[in-house]
Amino acid sequence: MLENSDCDCFVDMFCGGCSVIQRVPKSYKRIANDANPFLVSMWRFLVETDLEFPMHITRESYAFWRNIYNGRKKLPFACTSDDAMIGWVGFMGSYNGRFFDGGYSGHEVKGRDYIGENIRNTLSQVDDLKGVDFRCSQYMDFDFEEKCIIYCDPPYKGVKKYSYSIDHDYFWNWCRKQVELGHKVFVSEYQAPEDFVCVWEQALTNSMHQTNTKKPIERLFVHKSQVKL
Repeated sequence: MLENSDCDCFVDMFCGGCSVIQRVPKSYKRIANDANPFLVSMWRFLVETDLEFPMHITRESYAFWRNIYNGRKKLPFACTSDDAMIGWVGFMGSYNGRFFDGGYSGHEVKGRDYIGENIRNTLSQVDDLKGVDFRCSQYMDFDFEEKCIIYCDPPYKGVKKYSYSIDHDYFWNWCRKQVELGHKVFVSEYQAPEDFVCVWEQALTNSMHQTNTKKPIERLFVHKSQVKL
């Protein structure tokens, strides 16, 4: 993805769990953006402060922070420690990380500690994310200060595991505009318009339905104008 590029700034536009940007070399200017203010607050406090997050999330504490979230979710982005804690409990404690949408996942479920696994995986990323600039913005409102490599992993079209969706036609037009402006754009999706070319694909294990053996094919697309013949 980063080879043969004259850009030294990498923007993860829908950073989510930050599994991609943590692998980007620290020689790049790394920006992790997401529209969820509580997710961004969580990552900022994890990476940039010594705030202690609970390693055990009870069903009662999950309900407590969900109630606080319901009272704050329409307020402007503030990035307070409470916002970070809402993000932590909402993402660590929810089934499949669906942020208060999938329900409480639990520590002891048929011999498996779902919350503990999620917490350990998240904490293992912190060192690799040192120096990342965390921002909160809708993708269409993001202010680019220079030409960038833009990686987009948006809510997939037709996939119900996401708690929110986007206007996909608008999104693909936005991608075309960024290409015209000189940015290098990569999009992770199952399918794309005809003027975008698949440059990588891989079958994934479907963790959403344990009895469904069908494996979706995740693909990485770029605009055809960016493919060197």
